[in-house]
Order: sequence, then structure tokens, then C-alpha cells
Amino acid sequence: METFKPRYLIRAWWVLLIFIGIMFGPRMAYAAEIQMGSGGMLVFDPCELTIGVGDTVTFVNNELPPHNVMFDEPYQEMSHNDLAFASGEKFDLTFEQAGDYYFQCDPHAGAGMKGVIHVE
Repeated sequence: METFKPRYLIRAWWVLLIFIGIMFGPRMAYAAEIQMGSGGMLVFDPCELTIGVGDTVTFVNNELPPHNVMFDEPYQEMSHNDLAFASGEKFDLTFEQAGDYYFQCDPHAGAGMKGVIHVE
């Protein structure tokens, strides 16, 4: 007859605790980067991005400046009106509310320099 081994019970409890920590623990913030002007084109790269609530996106001035980032209603207050002229100039935006954030570069919107960030 086999005897009960407490080490299996201890291992099972550890596995359960780790699982609970993963499922219900704090979510790590995600950081993404969007290039303003890329590959010699007037585009945001990427032009579509999906992130989570509380995540931060860094907009980096890359090619064919000047660029800015202007958001549509109802997120206009997040717009970055100042034009970025220097390559490598950047700014961060943190998204605290779920929704679709449509944006454009005002000087180059007519050329199609537009994008969207989906916040889930």
C-alpha cells in the first residue's frame, strides 16, 4: 500500500498560488512606439495599434518633418499641437480609457497621414 506524501500537496498548493497570482495579479503596463514619418513616406508606423487601458504609446519623429498628433472627438484634449521638427524628438501618451482613438498629423492629413489606436 502506498503512503501519503505531503510534498505532492505542497507542490499542488504552490501551483494553485502561482495560477491565482497570474490570473488576478496586477497587469503590467505595455509600452508601444509609433514612428511619425517612416520609409520615406508620410505615414504613422504602425498606423493601427491595439493596446490595453493604462498603456503608454511613444510617438517618435522620424522622417519628413514637421509632424504633430491631433486626436478626433472626444479625445481632442490628448492632442499634441506642437510640431516636431527634429528627428528623434518624442513624446508619450498614456491611454486611461477604453475606446478607438483616431488621430492625424495636421500638416500631412491630406496625404493620408492618419491612424487609430484601439484601447481595450
